[in-house]
Amino acid sequence: MDGEHGTVDLDKLRRDLATSLQLLQRLVPYDAVLVLRTGHGRRPSEICRTGYSSTTAWALAHMFPAVDTRRFTSEMSDCAPLPPTISTSGVGAGFTTSRLFREHLAAEGYAEGMSLVLHHDDGPVGMAHFSSRTAGAFDGNPRDAALAVSGLLGSIVAMFPGVEEPPRDDVHADVEQRLLADPDFVRHLREFCRSHLTSVDHLWDLDGTLVSVDVVQPGRVVARPAGAAATRGLTRRELQVLSALCCGAGDGEIASRLHLGRRTVESYLGSLRQKLGAASRLEAVVIALGAGLYVPHPDRAPLGQIVRGSSR
Repeated sequence: MDGEHGTVDLDKLRRDLATSLQLLQRLVPYDAVLVLRTGHGRRPSEICRTGYSSTTAWALAHMFPAVDTRRFTSEMSDCAPLPPTISTSGVGAGFTTSRLFREHLAAEGYAEGMSLVLHHDDGPVGMAHFSSRTAGAFDGNPRDAALAVSGLLGSIVAMFPGVEEPPRDDVHADVEQRLLADPDFVRHLREFCRSHLTSVDHLWDLDGTLVSVDVVQPGRVVARPAGAAATRGLTRRELQVLSALCCGAGDGEIASRLHLGRRTVESYLGSLRQKLGAASRLEAVVIALGAGLYVPHPDRAPLGQIVRGSSR
């Protein structure tokens, strides 16, 4: 790539980072690691991942409070780039009882977590999440080792481009005003503000036209018309079916929510999987969550159910 970072081979840099993390495993005994590029005006973007499933990686990127990690611990000072281990009973009891931990980390068998805020120059540029299936795995020397390499990891992560917030113009402003006048979107926005999510990007059906929406706590909305690439060739109906599928709904439930026949739903599911190149329904959901390729709706596909992957 060219630009402010000069010419950088990002694929090689990503491979080198993965190798470095493997070497670090001798000092920090993790079973899973996720490195994210974050920053002001940027959505989280995954740089490197080992161990975590795609859904848990998405949850760590969108549900973990990257800006105010003190939501999980009062023992982190303003200047410390590394919070204490967040899943110990003395420090992170609030985290171990959180939806993120219960429904994702614990469900995958992890007993311990540690998160590293990565800094470069004057501010945070990323996050590194480590998890272990052994309780207390990061106490003492492992935590010190992670802290020792935090500056180096931050310098590397800063070389990756972030997902910049799109420039706003009259078209964007008009779309955002129309969204905030849509009662269903307002209900959806209120649900987001009450959730554990820090940010979310998705599609929205605005008067028959699909728009791309980014929402960041405490409810800041950025929207723009969705181009063809944003929908991956899916029709509005296929997106509605996929969104209900993201809630964990079965064929009969999807048919009921969308007032469709069951065979029609099965046809849509087959068609959308083919367009996405998904080998299974679960893979289609993972693709949808990762790409923001779903259309939440407070009745047909509530955001809370999409996050949980369950219609209960």
